[in-house]
Amino acid sequence: MALIIVSSDSGQHATVVYEAAILSGENVLGFATIGDAEPPTIFDCPWIGSVTDIAGTQIVRENDFIIACGSNAQRRQQSEILIKQGASLRSVCHPAAIVSPSASIGSGSALLAGAVVGPRTSLGIGAIVNHAASIDHDCEIADYLNVCPGGRLAGCVQAGSNVFVGINASILQGLKIGKNAVIGAGAVVTRDVAAGETVIGVPARSITHMQS
Repeated sequence: MALIIVSSDSGQHATVVYEAAILSGENVLGFATIGDAEPPTIFDCPWIGSVTDIAGTQIVRENDFIIACGSNAQRRQQSEILIKQGASLRSVCHPAAIVSPSASIGSGSALLAGAVVGPRTSLGIGAIVNHAASIDHDCEIADYLNVCPGGRLAGCVQAGSNVFVGINASILQGLKIGKNAVIGAGAVVTRDVAAGETVIGVPARSITHMQS
């Protein structure tokens, strides 16, 4: 089966995923867009239409997909739409990423250049481990995580679904991060983070109440 990359309107993350796919030897059929707007240019990758255009066609059933957008919610939504239509998700791993043989990587995940996933770590569906980001040993990560460039999770971290870890943020060993939590850029997390909580700073403190 060939691979189809699903792009957001901006196409920025899809460009990175496409390059990683090509460098790792994937057969990329083309890219599909989430919206119906004029598609972005993704190197020489052909556009095959919007997700709506290809819905219910053999293209969906006969190829694998990766959802290449930074929004956790959008990645989940598009994955679920395609899975209901009989599509399969495929992960992309850049050849410069390092993944332990004992790690488990969920389908539809993107592991980019310089990413590290340590021994006995489990990643759920649709994860993004971006450039130079690392997830150490024995972590348990639910679906649709996004670790931005330089983000670091120490060993034995547990994270719920839809967690977002900003650029150069660090999460110390053994902590629990609730679903939908947001870790701000450069934050150093030294305590558990509740579901839906946003934390920033060194050490990280909650700003969720300020946003409500």
